Amino acid sequence: MPTNAVECLTQAIYYEARNESEDGQAAVAEVVINRSRSGGYPRDICQVVYQRNSRTCQFTFTCDGAIGRSPVDMVKWARAERIARDVYEGRSQALLPRESVNYHANYVSPSWGRRLARVRQIGAHIFYGAALGGGGTPGSATVAAPPRPQGLMFVRNAALDEAFQRARAALQGAEATQVGTSGQP
Repeated sequence: MPTNAVECLTQAIYYEARNESEDGQAAVAEVVINRSRSGGYPRDICQVVYQRNSRTCQFTFTCDGAIGRSPVDMVKWARAERIARDVYEGRSQALLPRESVNYHANYVSPSWGRRLARVRQIGAHIFYGAALGGGGTPGSATVAAPPRPQGLMFVRNAALDEAFQRARAALQGAEATQVGTSGQP
């Protein structure tokens, strides 16, 4: 994993949006930077780009073999690097609100998209803002916990009670059988 923020932003732009407009590429960089500032993701740009959870990577290119699969188009890489530097150094006009920390391509429909406020579409990417109704965003360490019940809650389940009673009787019967056949009380 690289450790230079501009290099990591360049990789994110190149592998996620190299065929998009400059605005589309800058918006991808803004999402990465917004994540690093949000408090719900790592603070380091490279750690944001290479963040993984138990199921997947936050940015697909970091775990699907895209890096190194084919030769890098140096013209597109240079453009991605210029955009990364401009966004990182604050020399470009913001296209997204600071709470915009998620996006996806318009040809996929992730389940989390319904839980987030859609901000705008730039080219083939749809960008999202804060979670609707509060809560966290996908990939964030600050996903809201489900509401806790007030006070103590007791639940009685007749089927479980019956299964427990049968299991107890079977165990007691097995113990009685073992005691009776071993010759000891």
